[in-house]
Amino acid sequence: MKGRRIIISFITVMIVSMAIFNTAFAKEPKNIIHNKQTVIPKNQQLENVIVLGDDAVISGKVKTAVVVINGNLTVKKGADIRGSVFVLGGKVSQEKGAKITEHVINVNLNNETLHSLIFAGTIILTLWFMRLAVSLILIVLTVLVGVLMRKRISIDSKSVYFTPGKLILTGFMGTIALSIFLTVTIIAIPLVIIVFLGIFVSFIIGLVFLSREIGKEFAIVREKPEWLALFVGIVLLTALMNIPLIGGIIFLILLWYSLGLSITSIYRKLKERRKRKGNV
Repeated sequence: MKGRRIIISFITVMIVSMAIFNTAFAKEPKNIIHNKQTVIPKNQQLENVIVLGDDAVISGKVKTAVVVINGNLTVKKGADIRGSVFVLGGKVSQEKGAKITEHVINVNLNNETLHSLIFAGTIILTLWFMRLAVSLILIVLTVLVGVLMRKRISIDSKSVYFTPGKLILTGFMGTIALSIFLTVTIIAIPLVIIVFLGIFVSFIIGLVFLSREIGKEFAIVREKPEWLALFVGIVLLTALMNIPLIGGIIFLILLWYSLGLSITSIYRKLKERRKRKGNV
């Protein structure tokens, strides 16, 4: 009942505001705004009829709109409504011979409809809070990992950072290879956890590197502590990932970029070790 009252109150304020606006600019304003049962006889002509909390019976002529909140509307034979009809929380009865030129909108907030609205709203709020929680965790985790593993996460930005296309392609091919491997292998179930953990670690490392490089591009952050550059960068990346519709695409690009960055770094380290062993 509380949610229903909030919805009705909100719509009522909008409708009354519109009615006041129309009244101010009409040459011959003839509006009725009642909170009791209202009857419009055959010989009466009005601009607007607004009834709050009770029923309305119209037999005359209404030029602009008829609005009934939390009540029933009966349109009698011979009535002529040239505008729209909006009924919230009640029913519309139209006799034969009654004319309604514009649309008739009838919203009856019974218990089933109200429960559906509350359920849908709860799901939307839950998803929003979950996204907010994940975003905050991602920001904190990226900054912490970047600060605590500053020396270990050191990648040659000149050779890696400026080739994003190759890294994204490498990460994309890496995900396909991992998917095929998990599909054909017999011991796929135990490996799923390890693979996802590796992808997650790779994603965090990629975010740390990207956040650091992006944060340094801002002049205000250049001479500040490194954690501030990480914070600015990861907040910007998180905001991009939360953009509706294209946020998922940005997430995939960042994931493939991070995976490609990790694969390229591991490959180069293995190559350097081989060269050292060969020289020895």
